[in-house]
Amino acid sequence: DLKNEKGVSGYDQPFSNVTTLLWDLPYGRGRRYGASAHPALESILGGWRLAVINFANAGMPVNLSYSPSSQFQVSTAPAYRPNITGDPMMPKGQRRAERWLNPETVQIPTDPSRPFGNAGRNIARGPSLHQMNFGLHKEFSLRETSRLELRMEAFNFLNKTNFGTPDANRSSAAFGTITSAQPAREIQFALRYSF
Repeated sequence: DLKNEKGVSGYDQPFSNVTTLLWDLPYGRGRRYGASAHPALESILGGWRLAVINFANAGMPVNLSYSPSSQFQVSTAPAYRPNITGDPMMPKGQRRAERWLNPETVQIPTDPSRPFGNAGRNIARGPSLHQMNFGLHKEFSLRETSRLELRMEAFNFLNKTNFGTPDANRSSAAFGTITSAQPAREIQFALRYSF
Protein backbone atom coordinates (compact mmCIF):
# COMPACT_ATOMS: atom_id res chain seq x y z
CA ASP A 1 0.00 0.00 0.00
CA LEU A 2 2.71 2.43 -1.09
CA LYS A 3 0.33 5.35 -1.76
CA ASN A 4 -0.32 5.61 1.99
CA GLU A 5 3.40 5.57 2.80
CA LYS A 6 3.67 9.17 1.68
CA GLY A 7 3.46 11.59 4.58
CA VAL A 8 5.38 13.92 6.83
CA SER A 9 8.52 12.65 8.53
CA GLY A 10 8.43 11.35 12.09
CA TYR A 11 10.22 14.48 13.35
CA ASP A 12 8.21 17.09 11.39
CA GLN A 13 7.40 20.18 13.43
CA PRO A 14 5.79 22.96 11.37
CA PHE A 15 6.42 25.45 14.16
CA SER A 16 9.50 25.53 16.37
CA ASN A 17 10.62 28.65 18.20
CA VAL A 18 13.37 29.16 20.77
CA THR A 19 13.72 32.65 22.21
CA THR A 20 16.61 33.53 24.49
CA LEU A 21 16.80 36.67 26.63
CA LEU A 22 19.88 37.67 28.64
CA TRP A 23 19.90 40.70 30.89
CA ASP A 24 22.83 41.95 32.94
CA LEU A 25 21.31 43.96 35.76
CA PRO A 26 22.71 47.49 35.39
CA TYR A 27 24.32 47.71 38.83
CA GLY A 28 27.95 47.16 39.80
CA ARG A 29 31.43 47.58 38.43
CA GLY A 30 31.45 48.47 34.72
CA ARG A 31 27.67 48.97 34.66
CA ARG A 32 25.38 51.98 34.53
CA TYR A 33 24.63 52.23 38.27
CA GLY A 34 26.75 51.54 41.30
CA ALA A 35 30.10 51.65 39.51
CA SER A 36 31.66 53.41 42.51
CA ALA A 37 29.65 51.63 45.21
CA HIS A 38 31.31 50.31 48.35
CA PRO A 39 32.87 46.87 47.64
CA ALA A 40 30.60 45.17 50.22
CA LEU A 41 27.47 46.65 48.62
CA GLU A 42 28.75 45.92 45.11
CA SER A 43 29.41 42.28 46.04
CA ILE A 44 25.76 41.89 47.11
CA LEU A 45 23.94 43.94 44.46
CA GLY A 46 26.34 43.90 41.52
CA GLY A 47 27.14 41.29 38.91
CA TRP A 48 23.68 39.72 38.52
CA ARG A 49 22.48 38.26 35.21
CA LEU A 50 19.02 36.95 34.29
CA ALA A 51 18.62 34.37 31.53
CA VAL A 52 15.34 33.16 30.05
CA ILE A 53 15.01 30.52 27.33
CA ASN A 54 11.50 29.95 26.02
CA PHE A 55 10.57 26.95 23.84
CA ALA A 56 7.37 26.74 21.78
CA ASN A 57 7.06 23.73 19.47
CA ALA A 58 4.25 22.14 17.50
CA GLY A 59 3.36 18.57 18.43
CA MET A 60 5.18 15.61 16.92
CA PRO A 61 3.52 13.47 14.22
CA VAL A 62 1.68 10.36 15.38
CA ASN A 63 1.55 7.27 13.16
CA LEU A 64 -1.68 5.31 13.67
CA SER A 65 -1.31 1.53 13.71
CA TYR A 66 -2.93 -1.69 14.87
CA SER A 67 -1.68 -5.15 15.81
CA PRO A 68 -3.05 -7.65 13.29
CA SER A 69 -4.17 -11.14 14.24
CA SER A 70 -2.17 -13.96 12.66
CA GLN A 71 -4.69 -14.33 9.80
CA PHE A 72 -4.09 -10.69 8.81
CA GLN A 73 -0.33 -10.58 9.21
CA VAL A 74 1.61 -10.63 5.95
CA SER A 75 4.99 -9.76 7.48
CA THR A 76 6.46 -8.24 10.62
CA ALA A 77 8.20 -5.49 8.61
CA PRO A 78 5.37 -3.06 7.72
CA ALA A 79 3.38 -0.92 10.08
CA TYR A 80 -0.24 -1.94 9.82
CA ARG A 81 -2.37 1.16 9.73
CA PRO A 82 -6.11 1.17 10.42
CA ASN A 83 -9.02 2.56 8.42
CA ILE A 84 -10.20 6.07 9.17
CA THR A 85 -13.71 7.36 8.62
CA GLY A 86 -13.09 10.95 9.71
CA ASP A 87 -10.58 13.10 11.56
CA PRO A 88 -8.59 10.80 13.88
CA MET A 89 -8.02 13.71 16.28
CA MET A 90 -10.59 14.68 18.88
CA PRO A 91 -12.03 18.17 18.17
CA LYS A 92 -9.65 20.83 19.46
CA GLY A 93 -11.80 21.91 22.42
CA GLN A 94 -12.34 18.30 23.55
CA ARG A 95 -8.74 17.03 23.50
CA ARG A 96 -7.40 15.93 26.86
CA ALA A 97 -4.88 13.37 28.07
CA GLU A 98 -7.62 10.75 28.58
CA ARG A 99 -8.84 11.11 24.98
CA TRP A 100 -6.51 12.76 22.48
CA LEU A 101 -7.40 10.57 19.49
CA ASN A 102 -10.95 9.75 18.41
CA PRO A 103 -11.60 5.96 18.56
CA GLU A 104 -14.92 6.34 16.70
CA THR A 105 -13.16 7.42 13.50
CA VAL A 106 -10.31 4.87 13.62
CA GLN A 107 -11.26 1.26 12.81
CA ILE A 108 -9.30 -1.98 12.49
CA PRO A 109 -9.74 -3.61 9.05
CA THR A 110 -11.96 -6.70 9.08
CA ASP A 111 -11.19 -8.13 5.62
CA PRO A 112 -8.17 -10.52 5.86
CA SER A 113 -7.41 -9.96 2.17
CA ARG A 114 -6.94 -6.22 2.81
CA PRO A 115 -4.89 -5.90 6.01
CA PHE A 116 -3.67 -2.38 5.22
CA GLY A 117 -6.15 0.32 6.12
CA ASN A 118 -6.60 3.68 4.40
CA ALA A 119 -4.87 5.75 7.10
CA GLY A 120 -1.87 7.64 5.77
CA ARG A 121 1.50 7.85 7.47
CA ASN A 122 1.83 10.27 10.43
CA ILE A 123 -1.63 11.81 9.94
CA ALA A 124 -2.24 12.66 13.61
CA ARG A 125 -0.26 15.01 15.84
CA GLY A 126 0.63 14.98 19.52
CA PRO A 127 0.39 17.93 21.92
CA SER A 128 2.55 21.00 21.50
CA LEU A 129 5.37 21.84 23.91
CA HIS A 130 5.69 25.15 25.75
CA GLN A 131 8.48 25.49 28.29
CA MET A 132 10.39 28.33 29.89
CA ASN A 133 13.80 27.85 31.47
CA PHE A 134 15.10 30.52 33.85
CA GLY A 135 18.56 31.28 35.15
CA LEU A 136 19.89 33.68 37.76
CA HIS A 137 23.68 34.08 37.83
CA LYS A 138 25.87 36.11 40.18
CA GLU A 139 29.51 36.78 39.54
CA PHE A 140 32.05 37.67 42.24
CA SER A 141 35.47 39.04 41.28
CA LEU A 142 38.08 37.56 43.60
CA ARG A 143 41.29 38.85 42.04
CA GLU A 144 42.29 40.30 38.71
CA THR A 145 42.40 36.91 37.02
CA SER A 146 39.93 34.86 39.02
CA ARG A 147 36.22 34.97 39.72
CA LEU A 148 33.48 32.94 41.32
CA GLU A 149 30.06 32.42 39.74
CA LEU A 150 26.94 31.30 41.59
CA ARG A 151 24.19 29.90 39.34
CA MET A 152 20.57 28.99 39.96
CA GLU A 153 18.78 27.41 37.00
CA ALA A 154 15.17 26.27 36.77
CA PHE A 155 14.06 24.07 33.89
CA ASN A 156 10.33 24.24 33.11
CA PHE A 157 10.25 27.25 35.44
CA LEU A 158 6.48 27.78 35.16
CA ASN A 159 5.93 24.06 35.85
CA LYS A 160 3.73 23.62 32.77
CA THR A 161 2.52 20.11 32.05
CA ASN A 162 3.81 19.12 28.61
CA PHE A 163 2.21 15.83 27.62
CA GLY A 164 3.91 13.11 25.58
CA THR A 165 2.43 11.50 22.48
CA PRO A 166 -0.78 9.48 22.65
CA ASP A 167 -1.01 5.70 22.33
CA ALA A 168 -1.55 5.29 18.57
CA ASN A 169 -2.12 1.52 18.45
CA ARG A 170 -5.85 0.98 17.76
CA SER A 171 -5.59 -2.58 19.14
CA SER A 172 -4.61 -1.20 22.55
CA ALA A 173 -7.22 -0.58 25.23
CA ALA A 174 -5.40 2.69 25.91
CA PHE A 175 -5.71 3.92 22.30
CA GLY A 176 -5.80 7.70 22.11
CA THR A 177 -4.71 8.29 25.70
CA ILE A 178 -1.56 10.05 26.86
CA THR A 179 0.24 8.44 29.78
CA SER A 180 3.54 10.35 29.77
CA ALA A 181 4.72 13.92 30.20
CA GLN A 182 7.92 15.92 30.07
CA PRO A 183 9.63 16.46 33.45
CA ALA A 184 8.11 18.89 35.94
CA ARG A 185 10.09 21.88 37.22
CA GLU A 186 13.70 21.03 38.05
CA ILE A 187 15.98 23.43 39.92
CA GLN A 188 19.73 23.16 40.16
CA PHE A 189 22.44 25.21 41.83
CA ALA A 190 26.05 25.45 40.74
CA LEU A 191 29.21 27.15 41.92
CA ARG A 192 31.91 27.81 39.32
CA TYR A 193 35.46 29.03 39.96
CA SER A 194 37.34 30.51 36.98
CA PHE A 195 41.03 31.35 37.18
